[in-house]
Amino acid sequence: VFGFVLIFFLGKVEAALDLILINSFPLVGNSETSLICVTSKWRSHESITIGRDQEDVANQHREPLEVNEDSKRAAAKTVVWKREQASETIGAYYCEAKLKDEVTRIHTMKMPLGASFHPMALTVTANKGEHVNISFIRMASKEEDAVIYKNGSFIHSVPRHEVPGELEVSYSQVQPQDAGVYSARYIGGNLFTSAYTRLIVRRCEAEKWGPSCSFHCPSCTNNGICHEDTGECICPPGFMGKTCEKACGANTFGKTCEETCKENYGCRNFMFCLPDPYGCSCATGWMGLECDKECKPGFYGSDCKLKCNCHNRGTCDRFKGCICSFGWHGLQCEKKGSADLAPQIVNLQDPVELNSGVEFKPFCIATGMPLPKSEEFKLLKQDGTVLRPDEISTSNRSEAVFRINRILPSDTGTWVCSVQTVAGMAEKPFQVTVKVPPVPQYAPRLTDRGHNFLIIDINAELHNGDGPVVSTKLLYKPAKRYQSWMSLEVKGTTKRLDNLEPKTEYQFCVQLSRQGEGGEGHPGPQASFTTAALGLPPPEGITLFPKSMTSLNLSWHPLTLRTEDDIRVEVERKSVNDNGDESSVITQVPGNMSTLIIKDLEPRQQYMCRVRVNTRSQGEWSNYLYAWTFSD
Repeated sequence: VFGFVLIFFLGKVEAALDLILINSFPLVGNSETSLICVTSKWRSHESITIGRDQEDVANQHREPLEVNEDSKRAAAKTVVWKREQASETIGAYYCEAKLKDEVTRIHTMKMPLGASFHPMALTVTANKGEHVNISFIRMASKEEDAVIYKNGSFIHSVPRHEVPGELEVSYSQVQPQDAGVYSARYIGGNLFTSAYTRLIVRRCEAEKWGPSCSFHCPSCTNNGICHEDTGECICPPGFMGKTCEKACGANTFGKTCEETCKENYGCRNFMFCLPDPYGCSCATGWMGLECDKECKPGFYGSDCKLKCNCHNRGTCDRFKGCICSFGWHGLQCEKKGSADLAPQIVNLQDPVELNSGVEFKPFCIATGMPLPKSEEFKLLKQDGTVLRPDEISTSNRSEAVFRINRILPSDTGTWVCSVQTVAGMAEKPFQVTVKVPPVPQYAPRLTDRGHNFLIIDINAELHNGDGPVVSTKLLYKPAKRYQSWMSLEVKGTTKRLDNLEPKTEYQFCVQLSRQGEGGEGHPGPQASFTTAALGLPPPEGITLFPKSMTSLNLSWHPLTLRTEDDIRVEVERKSVNDNGDESSVITQVPGNMSTLIIKDLEPRQQYMCRVRVNTRSQGEWSNYLYAWTFSD
């Protein structure tokens, strides 16, 4: 994974964006040429774009680029030009990625192989105040003046008889405003026969970084460059670690060296461009504007700029530098003892499912030599926010614990555990899914009621939020009293509540839960239901005896009740040996009666009767009484 980290000094938020732009054949001849923009493999293709730099005059009024996903890599886009399209490729390009509100843009250029001059390098990086030379090598001699432009504006010319083998623009104390794209050509040439190079000037003097350039940079080795905003080393392709000390070997690139050049020639012909202030260079082991020349013996690294100088019988490898003999390590095999071990992330929890609103304490465990320290760990949220450990413990490994006070559904996505020591760097992604606890869409409904019970239909099949529902609770309380909610676990779709007060209003709602801590959802919509009023007891002294073959005499003690109530006596009778075909017969009589002759019965038949006293509410039934009609 590549690129660098942007720190917002004010916002306390740090967004991390990994990005690299590979420019194959920056000098365009008659071979196929391409641009490949690569980001971390857990990022989406959508987050990156390749475009033409509009500031570049040569790029105006051109066809839009045909940008495609790169099938060889997890998260990359590419533009490929066939041999016959060579003339269309000349110009300046960028690769851009967005994360949070931060945009990272990497610049590169393609120029004609047949140009009269070639730049010494595609980019030149200098510190503020340094002496710097911008050089162009003469490739063809012409009887014309040579001219040099900066950002499209003329700055310098050399008369035709004095054009040297190497054209130079020099600054004795370069300043940030001197940065830009420099081009060289003969006066009769044009944009498409010009050579280009880009000067990058760090905002700070050498070895300094920070808003006012007051912090000291780490000692970035192997031609790593200190970023003036973050103080981190941007490592050349093929090197990693806090100070770029770890050499990964041939055909590797990226922050953790996990990316590889999958093409037949490895990283040959690939110019790697990283975010400023790094600029562009070949991969380790290669040099030249086309990155097609191998390092000379005794040299290694990107653009072969590093000399080996190996001690203690170490040997020089053009990709890695010094390969030390047993018992020695270090850049030049100058340190005694076993070599450092790059960190490795172990036992990462993946995937993680959480309920919205809970505290999340992810941990990141890493091994390595030396053991990673607290400040060497970070956790990247899916939106790029960087978190630092809350606590760390070490034994034979380091365990960093992070804390997110309240996790939200918007935190769903790929998170990355990252650790970087002097010995190297490791990153591992894991999936975080944040679920919303379920809430019923509708209030419960009433199925049946009595003076001391209610039967409630839970009505919670439809819910908002996430399932599966593992628990359903019915919450209830008297409506008119200051009383806390009571709850009952519900297994089916209805629930009967007994031992309630008569003629009392109760409030109801349903609470659903899903698995995991914090899985209890908010209670759903409320509904109110009232129990029936308390009924009167049955009459006393009830008797039932036969009167004839077709009638029975039912009597009870006269009722002594307040007359303002509308009182009715209800009698129910049915045949005992009836097989359920005949439904019971209900008779209502005024409350001032105490006898009822039950007529139209069958001879020699046993009947059962019961009685209750109804006012505005129904009374309690008496027990059944039994009697036979006379036989014929």
